[in-house]
Amino acid sequence: MKQLFFIPFMLLALFSQAINIQDSKVKEVTVFRNYAKETRWANTTLPEGNSEVIITNVSTYLDDNTLQIATKGNVKILSVFTRYNYLTDKIKSAQAEKLSDSIELLNDDIAWMSQQIQAYQDELKILDENRKLSNDKTAFTPQQVKDLADLYRVRSIELRKLVFDVSKKQKASKEKVTKLQAQLSELNGKQKNQVKEIVLKVNATTSGAVTFKCSYIVSNAYWTPIYDIRAKNNNAPLQLDCRAKVVQNTGYDWKDVKLTLSTANPSSNHERPVLYPIYVDFFQPDYYQYKMKKSYTTGQMMEKANMAMAPATIDIARTSGEEAFEDGLKSDDNHVTLLEGDMAVEYAIETLQDIESDNKEHIVGIQEIEMPAVYSYHAVPKLDMTAYLLAKVTDWAKYNLLAGEANIFYDDNYVGKSYLNPNVSADTLLISLGRDEKINIKRVKLNDFASKKLLSGNIKETKAFETVIKNNKSTAVEIEILDQYPISKNAQIEVKLEEADGAIVTEEYGKLIWKIKLQPNEAKKIKLIYSVKYPKDKQITERN
Repeated sequence: MKQLFFIPFMLLALFSQAINIQDSKVKEVTVFRNYAKETRWANTTLPEGNSEVIITNVSTYLDDNTLQIATKGNVKILSVFTRYNYLTDKIKSAQAEKLSDSIELLNDDIAWMSQQIQAYQDELKILDENRKLSNDKTAFTPQQVKDLADLYRVRSIELRKLVFDVSKKQKASKEKVTKLQAQLSELNGKQKNQVKEIVLKVNATTSGAVTFKCSYIVSNAYWTPIYDIRAKNNNAPLQLDCRAKVVQNTGYDWKDVKLTLSTANPSSNHERPVLYPIYVDFFQPDYYQYKMKKSYTTGQMMEKANMAMAPATIDIARTSGEEAFEDGLKSDDNHVTLLEGDMAVEYAIETLQDIESDNKEHIVGIQEIEMPAVYSYHAVPKLDMTAYLLAKVTDWAKYNLLAGEANIFYDDNYVGKSYLNPNVSADTLLISLGRDEKINIKRVKLNDFASKKLLSGNIKETKAFETVIKNNKSTAVEIEILDQYPISKNAQIEVKLEEADGAIVTEEYGKLIWKIKLQPNEAKKIKLIYSVKYPKDKQITERN
């Protein structure tokens, strides 16, 4: 019996030496295109000598290979490792706490309403048991019978109405509880029940206060750009409102954090491509190819397994003095500082942010840009007989834009959605501002000019199209019309452009561009005629 009591007391004494920090706080977060870097501060007081420090309630999505520790104070880190704790209850998020409190209050109301219903039903039972108006010893006059019947009816209706009203209210509360429980289950279902801990073996030269600064990469967090593009008119600069949709489901809310958005992508393969020799040999039977493929696949699997079993590397840094926590971020009018590095761009947001761990999109403003633009109309009548207003932006690379969705506004009116794609090599960035219904375009086939003739063993086929453009606006417009004619991929097929009506021709692509200026209510026609000559015993087709 002594041993049975002795062992637990020894274990309790052993674990009591550990310093448990449960109130560490994430103060800085850098969100990448996927993943995020959390910087967590933990403060405690250490005795002189060796101690074990446990920083608990850390995201379970922490990548152990990216953990870095810095210290402030007279302390030296001896070793670091992470572990899961399945015994400690995870700190609930603010949203989960709010839902749980609401469910508890509603359940109390439902229970009280059940008591009210029971009281009303008990009174009804008493009325029912006393409906008998006479017995062997008592007789009632007809007027007494009428009075008692009226009293029973009135009170019975009152009680049943009370039961009906309370039951209806109870039903509504139960439905609300069901919805809140479903929302709470969805929130908790995406988060792990266990908590992760950072365990530090440290040595303090003297007792005193110390601070640990832990930074690490977590998954389940990312951001994507979204834009509002505003054009006042065809002469004003283009206004670009850049925002970010930040999503995180790390298990813990980010409260009052200094948020930085980075264009870097840690998940990309950063190994340079290697070009290996390619060999030519005689064809091998399927059996040998199968054996070679199997051997190669096995080798790959072993290599991946070895990589997965590689021990985690944790960087430990020790710093002392206030310089360890100096912040070089400077605020501007938009409270966002643009930090442009050699390989990525960062947007440091000065205003502290709250991003809940709810897997929802949180919109954060980044910057507003005024971009000089040249406006023109563009149409491809062969595909769509509609004129589109384009904003052409030069020297656009200096704005460090990313590909993303864009909401288009013109003259303070919402036009629709577009997609901003800066991943092009052209000198000019084209931004579509939507269609203009006041410019009418019609492209028709001219049968009078079309023909099909037999010429000395060849067939010559002629096709003709006419496009009519009319400006129904009260101001003059310039519009660019794009069309095409086919390109021959066979020496026996000869294509000739018969008429292009003053278009700019790019022969290697078969591209035709007309640049037309239209006055108010003015209409113009352009004509395209081309011929194709090919052997009479062949058939041709036009395709992309």
